[in-house]
Amino acid sequence: MAPQESSREELEAQLARLRAENRRLESAVRKTETALNAVEDQLQQAQKMETLGTLVAGVAHEINNPINLIMYNLPLLRKIWADLLAVVIPLQARDPQCKFGGFTIDFLQENLPQLLADTEMAANRVTKIVSDLKNFSRQSNLSERQLFDLNTAVKNALRLAQTTLRRAGITVQTDLASDLPEVEGSLQSIEQVILNLVINGAQAIDHARGDIRIQTRVDRKDGRVRLRITDNGRGVSPVIADRIFLPFVTDKQAQGGTGLGLSVTYGIVKAHGGEVTFQTRAGEGTVFTVLLPTKLKRQAAKILLVDDDSLVRQVLVEALSIPRCYLIEEATNGIEASIRLGTYRPDLLILDIFMPEMDGLEVCRSIRAEPELAGTKVIITTGFPGHPKLDELAALGFTNVLVKPFNIPELLRSVETLLADR
Repeated sequence: MAPQESSREELEAQLARLRAENRRLESAVRKTETALNAVEDQLQQAQKMETLGTLVAGVAHEINNPINLIMYNLPLLRKIWADLLAVVIPLQARDPQCKFGGFTIDFLQENLPQLLADTEMAANRVTKIVSDLKNFSRQSNLSERQLFDLNTAVKNALRLAQTTLRRAGITVQTDLASDLPEVEGSLQSIEQVILNLVINGAQAIDHARGDIRIQTRVDRKDGRVRLRITDNGRGVSPVIADRIFLPFVTDKQAQGGTGLGLSVTYGIVKAHGGEVTFQTRAGEGTVFTVLLPTKLKRQAAKILLVDDDSLVRQVLVEALSIPRCYLIEEATNGIEASIRLGTYRPDLLILDIFMPEMDGLEVCRSIRAEPELAGTKVIITTGFPGHPKLDELAALGFTNVLVKPFNIPELLRSVETLLADR
C-alpha cells in the first residue's frame, strides 16, 4: 500500500473516531440538559411546597381554635339535651303541637341525637384535616435526627396499619433486604411516609383480591436505600397524576381522603434529601418508590469500572458488592471513561486495556497529563498478559495488573489494599 493511501486511511480512521466521540458528547450534553430540567422541576416543586407550607400553617392555626370550641361544646349539648328531655316530655302531653325551633318534640327526640352525631363526625373530619395541615407545615422540621434501619420503620408502620388492612381483607407481602445501611433522620417521620403510602394503596383497591407488596433494597451505585410499595388497585387517575403530590389533590373523597397524605409524604422525603416517584397503570395498580440517602453515600469508596464487555462489568459489580459496600460507576470504553473523569473523581479506576475507539493506555496517558488526576489509583485488566502495552503502562507507573479470567479473591485483595489508605 502506498504511503499516501496509508496516510489517507489513518486520517479517515481518526475522522471516524472524532465523529463517534462527537456523537457521544452530544448524547452526554442531551442527558445533562435532561437532568438539569429535572432538577429545575424539582426546585420549582420544592419552592411551591415551601410556600404552601407557610400558608397552611397559618390556615391550620386559624381553624384550630374554633374547631376545638365545637368539639368542646358538643358533649355539653348532649348533656343539656338529656336533661331537657325530662322537662319537654311533660309539655308534649299537654300540647302535642308544641315546637322548639320549628320542630316537634317527637321529631327532636328521634333526630336530634343523630344531628349531634353528624356534627361531631364533621368536626372530627375538620380536626383530621387540621392535623394533616400541621404535619404538612412541620414536614421539613426534623430536629430529632438519628440513625435508624429502614426495615424497622416498615415493620412499625405495618403494625399501625394492620387493623385497617385486615378489615379491608388486604394481604401484605414484604421483601426486606438484610444489608441496608442506616438512614439518618426521623424514624417517626419515615414511619408516617410508609403508613401514608400503604393506606393510600389500600384505598385504591376496590376488589376482593387486594395485595400490597413492600420491598427494601440498597443501590450500590449511589449508596441510597430504596423503598418500593406496590398495590394492585385501580391506579392513579390521569386527571390528577401530574398534581398528585400537591395538597388537597385526591380522587378518594368517598373513602375520606383529604388529599394531604401524599403531599406530607413528599415533604418528609424531600426534607430527608430523598426522592419519591410513582408509576401507575389503570386497573393494574401503582408503584411508589422512595429513595433515601445514607451515610454509605458519604463513606463508601467510589470505583469507576471501565470495560467494553457487559458480562465482565456484571461479574465485577457482583464481586465487589459481596465483601463491602462500594459506590460503582460504569463506563463502556475509554472515551466514556475520560468524560466521566472530567467530573467524577473515583477512589479507584478498574480499567481494561483493549477497548474500541480509545483504549486503556490512552486513558492512562490522559490521567498522567492531568494534574488533578495524578493520584488516581488504577487496576489494569487484560486478557493478554504479555502484550507490549503493559510495558508502556508500567513506564507510566501503572503496575497493578490483573489477568482475565479473574481470580476474584485476588481482585478483592487488590481493591482493598489500594483503598486502605484513601
